Amino acid sequence: MTDTASASQLRRRLSLPDVIAQSVTVIAPGMSGAFLTYLAATKAGGATPLAYVLAMLGALAVGSVVSEFGKTMPSAGSLYTYTSVGLSKTAGFVLGWMYSIAFIILAAAVIAGFGFFMSLLIQSLTDSGSGVGADFVPSFVPWWIFFIIGLIFVAVMSLFDVKVSTRSQLILTVVSVVIMVIAALAIIGKGTPTNSLITLDEAGVGLPTAQPGKSIDLGAFWPSAAGVSWSGILLGFAFGMLSFTGFEAGAVLAEETENPKKNIPKAVIGSVLVGGIFYILVTYATSVGFGIREAAADWPGSLSGLAAVAGNVNAGMGDLVLLAAAISALFCGLGVHTAASRFLFAMGRENVLPSALGKTHPKWQTPWNAILGSIVLYAILIWGLLLVTSTATETNFSGGLPTGIRGGFFTFAYWATLATPGVMFCYFLVGLAGIKKGMADGNQKLTITGVLAAITGAVAVFGSLYYSFKNLPPDAGIKFILQAIPAVMAILLVVGIAIATYLKSSKKEAWANMGAVFDEG
Repeated sequence: MTDTASASQLRRRLSLPDVIAQSVTVIAPGMSGAFLTYLAATKAGGATPLAYVLAMLGALAVGSVVSEFGKTMPSAGSLYTYTSVGLSKTAGFVLGWMYSIAFIILAAAVIAGFGFFMSLLIQSLTDSGSGVGADFVPSFVPWWIFFIIGLIFVAVMSLFDVKVSTRSQLILTVVSVVIMVIAALAIIGKGTPTNSLITLDEAGVGLPTAQPGKSIDLGAFWPSAAGVSWSGILLGFAFGMLSFTGFEAGAVLAEETENPKKNIPKAVIGSVLVGGIFYILVTYATSVGFGIREAAADWPGSLSGLAAVAGNVNAGMGDLVLLAAAISALFCGLGVHTAASRFLFAMGRENVLPSALGKTHPKWQTPWNAILGSIVLYAILIWGLLLVTSTATETNFSGGLPTGIRGGFFTFAYWATLATPGVMFCYFLVGLAGIKKGMADGNQKLTITGVLAAITGAVAVFGSLYYSFKNLPPDAGIKFILQAIPAVMAILLVVGIAIATYLKSSKKEAWANMGAVFDEG
């Protein structure tokens, strides 16, 4: 299908750097490198860099499937289109349904995360250290002020010229990555500290580390040397995949990109390689910063990672890492929002979602209805979660953080945790689509990468649901809001299948057009 009304056309004016910016920004290396790597470290400890090597290979497998499809199907629907054509229309709709919901949730989460990081940064910069006594509670600029600022920023940047958005993403993402790289190299240069930064003795002094001052330690890439098991590495791999979530997001710009059949594959694979090298550097620096052997206990206890060890090198460097995380979170929100709005647009254009979502602005040719609808949903998700969650649960989940930042951390961490298995399930489905399409076309490369992508997605789904069934720490009990995540995912999956069944019987023309490529590129 190559002819479509101008009201459903996107403006083609993006180049390879713009698509790379979209993919890398959604990965959010600054935010993930500073804070989210600790999820992998809860199981992989000081060998977390090895887990990220494996995660990069898994992401490359999924990325290879996306690239092979992208060479022949340039579509704003990306994974939704690929799965509709390669596997089945039902699977394609379910993927589009789950992916859109997951990305809407993730966009809300990371914009809330921007509010949390900015509030924390402002407090750190203005804290005079004059607090007195055990009852002293630091004051914060409320996180929700920055959340509202983030919403407005994302809306303005996405409603008009998408090229302005992608170029801004590229510049600021590079800035955040450079800050993190400088911090990582400084930490490696200083080496493992003399005493633990987290684990203290009865006198409040850090316990001695095994190898103080050591900067090069290959134990970070071998489980037994780091004091962890291979099963811990495999779980660390699953959590490592969380940090790569969104590398495929550049594919949603296919209809707005010059020469998409070449530029989309380059951007997808390139973003995985850049992100992977960055994560390996950052996780290695963090392992060394805690101590390879001490990291198994100290890294999870820090609830962050690089931000915790950077302050040991220089107090100002810790603030720079916070700044990088805030920048990364804001532009990640913009990138995820771009991906979510394009998915809604593609499905609305095909009338499997409300057709209004498939319309573009007559002047700017951006999907205004999908963009504005998403912005409203972000606000509902964040405030709605806070309204239905008790203060006790919110406080417990957030580790007793002060009131000024607690809500930002809670909504960021919980929504991101809930959305992740949905995205990983989509990777699993697109892997199956790759297997089927590869076998049908005699494309051995697509078949093999499809198998690897499906395995990657399945393992990552397991890993992302791990703490819905496992106590952390032992005997602490599993929070109900974590126990509910598998049920929520199951309900969303069943609803998606039910809607697909209805569309198949009641909207036969729309169903027949699913997976159509509106622009051959």
